[in-house]
Amino acid sequence: MAATKTARKPATKDGHTPAEYLQGALDELTKARERAGGDVRSGIDSAIERTRDAMKEAGAEAQAQVTDWRGSLDKASDEVRRELGILAVRAQRSPEALRAMSAEIRKRKTEVAPSK
Repeated sequence: MAATKTARKPATKDGHTPAEYLQGALDELTKARERAGGDVRSGIDSAIERTRDAMKEAGAEAQAQVTDWRGSLDKASDEVRRELGILAVRAQRSPEALRAMSAEIRKRKTEVAPSK
């Protein structure tokens, strides 16, 4: 079963994703670094490097988890897939997420059973 890739939606009400917040923090650290001297600058450099490394690692771990889930789902029975789908719908917290799922369901429905 091939999963479709969807655009990532903002995670917060103000429209920013967690990655955007982290990038903003890195930008602020970079500005502070430019004004800092000596030991403070070194500490800021270290914080920036650790934050960037953590962002990369978190992204890689998330991708690995998705890959594992897809593999498990490929092996699951239709009944298990249906139950997981129901749980996924119930787990949604926004109308936008439900609309995206609804659109994907309609699309998949035509792929599985094309109209005549």
